[in-house]
Amino acid sequence: MSENNLPIKLVLPKTTDIVPNAGGGQLKFFGEVTPELKKGITDKFEELLSFYSDVFNENDSIPAVGKITVKPEAIAKSHKPSDLCRNCAIIGSEELNEIYIKVNRKNIQETIEMVKNPPSQKFQANMTAIVDIQPIKPEEKISPTFHSIVQEDFNSIKKVIKLKVFDFEDDFDNAQIWDYVIRKLCSLHFEDKYEIISYGDQLKFLKIEVTSYDDIIKLASINGVKTVGFFQEYSLPQNVFSATEIQTLLDSEYRDSDVTIGIIDGGISDDNPFLKPYIVAREEYVNKVYQNPQHATFIASTIQYGNVLNSISAPAAYRFKFVDIVAIPNSDEDFGSTDSITEDDLMEIIEEVMEKYSSTTKIWNLSLGIENKPCDGSMSDLGVFLDYIQDTYHVQVFVSSGNVNSLPLRNWPPQKDIGEHDRLISPADSVRAITVGSVALFDSADSIVKFNEPSPFSRRGPGANYIVKPDVVDYGGNYSTSYKIDGLGVKGLNSSGKIIEGNGTSYSTPRSLQKYASIYEEMIEPDLLLAKAMLIHSARMNSRELLDEHPDNIKYYGFGIPSADTQDILQCSKDCVTLVFKQKISHGSHLEMYDFPYPKSLIKNNKYIGEIGMTLAYLPPLDQKYGREYCRTNIDVSFGTYSYIDGGKIDYKGQVPLESKWDEKFEAARVKHGFKWSPIKSYYRKLSRGINLEDGWKLRIDLTPRDGLYVPSQEFVLIITIKDSNGNDIYSEITNALRERGYITNNIETKFQVRQRQ
Repeated sequence: MSENNLPIKLVLPKTTDIVPNAGGGQLKFFGEVTPELKKGITDKFEELLSFYSDVFNENDSIPAVGKITVKPEAIAKSHKPSDLCRNCAIIGSEELNEIYIKVNRKNIQETIEMVKNPPSQKFQANMTAIVDIQPIKPEEKISPTFHSIVQEDFNSIKKVIKLKVFDFEDDFDNAQIWDYVIRKLCSLHFEDKYEIISYGDQLKFLKIEVTSYDDIIKLASINGVKTVGFFQEYSLPQNVFSATEIQTLLDSEYRDSDVTIGIIDGGISDDNPFLKPYIVAREEYVNKVYQNPQHATFIASTIQYGNVLNSISAPAAYRFKFVDIVAIPNSDEDFGSTDSITEDDLMEIIEEVMEKYSSTTKIWNLSLGIENKPCDGSMSDLGVFLDYIQDTYHVQVFVSSGNVNSLPLRNWPPQKDIGEHDRLISPADSVRAITVGSVALFDSADSIVKFNEPSPFSRRGPGANYIVKPDVVDYGGNYSTSYKIDGLGVKGLNSSGKIIEGNGTSYSTPRSLQKYASIYEEMIEPDLLLAKAMLIHSARMNSRELLDEHPDNIKYYGFGIPSADTQDILQCSKDCVTLVFKQKISHGSHLEMYDFPYPKSLIKNNKYIGEIGMTLAYLPPLDQKYGREYCRTNIDVSFGTYSYIDGGKIDYKGQVPLESKWDEKFEAARVKHGFKWSPIKSYYRKLSRGINLEDGWKLRIDLTPRDGLYVPSQEFVLIITIKDSNGNDIYSEITNALRERGYITNNIETKFQVRQRQ
């Protein structure tokens, strides 16, 4: 086997690497427990009791919801007022410093008595964390966007709204509140105007017909109602294309792949001779009169022929099979009749499609987004739905970050006054999905951005909950300063098979999907999570200097641009070794690998040198009830040096990521800037100046669940790459040293490597 064609090593754990966690931290007070504090909290609970008196008078056992706001320094899970809320149970949250609690007359009165006579030190400490306690008022339940639209012009919306009910995390309470809400709907004469829709245990809502703005106010006033909003509507993006006659469409060597890709879009044209042979199934949900195949055809041609059409060097290509889902109607009046599809109808289609095809089709493209639904602190319903779909049917969905379709377009570096104009849009916030933004492939003297810079239209992160979105970027086009495409877009095929040019994250998304599908195809044992980790790891290593020099770039680039060379992703060379740890971590313990064999070739002048890249991917439990705390577990990884000090104690220094001393009082800083609670973490460090020689290296992996959550175990994939720019054979050094330390390592072989041996 060539020295540049070496297998990635899968490292199996040793039982001795599993270490029980130490005990919890110290109790923390955020002020003094004074009579004034007790009275203030008591008064707030009394106000809650008064606000919901009509509800409680009707039925003492009906639950209602209060909102506790805590001090910024009390956001960390260890400081949550769980003892204060022992009777008024915590049932969710929205913002990082907000907590929703379940209240009724009895538990409010019990809590008031406890506040007057605190039963424990922990209860008193909880009291000092409180800023405010409020009921959920009707005006809070109507989204600002929805409120402004209906107030301005009620007739501009379709008269069907979405109503969501609080989840009290208790079957009896939930049955009670749904019965209560339905009875109230009937008393307001909506008995024939509602429908209950649910998907799994994450999405359940009411679809209700309304006739006036007053109806919306009445619905928002019902106890137990969480939000009142509208169903988003989707149609195909409007695109401007430049077409030329196709000459020849030739690839370097390509292989027919066994991998099938699903495209949920406007339909692939049957008139395209280069794509038609690869369509193995089709489902049509759009009437012929509203179909426009241009968008989906361009997407399919990008997957199949994107490299050759855009003169991108890639040593091998695959011809994938397609499942063509015609679900999104035309929006371009110049093309023909226009229509749209509502969010609930789209959800129904996607679930129906997954029921039928997910056993054989594991990779899906969904290049669409909603212009008026930018991602903020909360998850979008479609984003939550896509997470549910991926968990339920074990598939990987690719979504676009969305396009900025109104001026100003973004320059590079970004103009200072652009604000939130370019934030990514729903469903790009899906945690399980791989979200793709766009960078420029071509530039000119008058192009808005240059090669490899974020496209002027590509929407940026972060996503909801400060999670890195987009995950990656790829080539999707550029504009001139006069907003012309010619010569600056990316090339694909139109319905008849002509080469056309277009712009959009719709077209960068299938480029990254093609890379992922190629990784998946090459695996002897295909694994969705491992393929995801490898794609993102490739992007981070491929863009390491770009992101290191300007950390804020992650909002625009995600983790970077994945390599177009699948073999580059799936193989090692003698001077660059990649190790994969695919393991589980259990509640109450952590993994600790002491004496990691850092290569001796990378020790110069008593200092460690080299390059280190590290990517962690896992699938945390998700819960929409908790808003910004949607991801319910956090796995942290640290790779660093240690030394023995007095008494045999160990002094450890995290090197990748470089250990940060976050101000304890700002848990939010760790969430916003330190990837905390993010299911994808990727780091890189070049030891340019070297770091001082110590007694050894240690790899540590920790699992932290949200307060009160028990997680038996959590699977993760960790990829570590160590690189030597001087060309030494560190591959042999590390793999031999791992065996010497008792670790079992297996080759992650690819079909390419098998073919090379034949």
